Amino acid sequence: MKILGIDSSTRICSLGLIEEHNILTEYNINSYYQKTSSILVPAIKTMLEGVNLTLAEIDGIAVAIGPGSFTGLRIGLGVAKGLCYATTSLPLWGISTLDALAYSLRGVPSLICPLLLSTREEIFSAVFRGGEDSLEKIIDYDCSDMDTLLAKISFLKEKIIFIGEGLKKYQKAIQERLNQEALFIDSPLAFPRGVNIAFLGLEKLQKGEKEDIHTLSPLYLRKSQAEMVREKKTTEI
Repeated sequence: MKILGIDSSTRICSLGLIEEHNILTEYNINSYYQKTSSILVPAIKTMLEGVNLTLAEIDGIAVAIGPGSFTGLRIGLGVAKGLCYATTSLPLWGISTLDALAYSLRGVPSLICPLLLSTREEIFSAVFRGGEDSLEKIIDYDCSDMDTLLAKISFLKEKIIFIGEGLKKYQKAIQERLNQEALFIDSPLAFPRGVNIAFLGLEKLQKGEKEDIHTLSPLYLRKSQAEMVREKKTTEI
C-alpha cells in the first residue's frame, strides 16, 4: 500500500510517500522561502514523478488536520481533498499534528509530550505513552499556557520526553519545574514529518477506517484572532 502524507501545519511544509513500512521519498521546505499555497501541489507532482508514480497509483492520502497554523491547515486539507476528488475513489485520513510528532518516539517506553507553538503565550500539547511500536494518548489535545500544562504533567510523577518546536521557548521553564523528570528531543525532530502522517494514515487504512471527505475539518483547539475580535465586538454592542 502506497500512502501520501501531507503536513502544512507548521512553517515546515513536509511531504512523505511510503509503501507499507518503507519510505519511498520525502520533501521538506521552510515556508519562509516559498509560500505553502504556491509550492504544495507542484511539490507533490515532482515527488511522485521522482519515483515514477502517478496519483492514480497510490492507495490513499493522509493529511495533518492540526493543531497548528490556521492558514497552513486550510491549505493542506484543501489540497488533499482536491486530490481525492480528482481520483473519485482515493481514501483520505485526517491525522493530528501532535500524533505525528509523538510518532517519531513511539517505540520508547516513556511518556511523550509533543509541543507546538500557538499564538500569544499558549502552546498546543498532548501526552502519550510509547512502547512496543504503539502510542497511547493519556492526556488529550489541549491549548493552554505552559503553567497549566506543567501542573497537569507534574501529577504523573514519571519521566517525560518533550519534543517539538515549543522547546526553544519553554525548555528552561520545563526544566526548572520538572527537574530530572524532563528529557528533551530537539532538532531534527522538532517538526512533524509528512512520512509520519503517511504511516499513521496507513494504520487507519489497515483498521478499515476512512474519513468523510465532505465533513473532515481542521482540529484548531482555539479560536482564530478574527473570531475573538468578532466576539468582543458583539459583547460590546
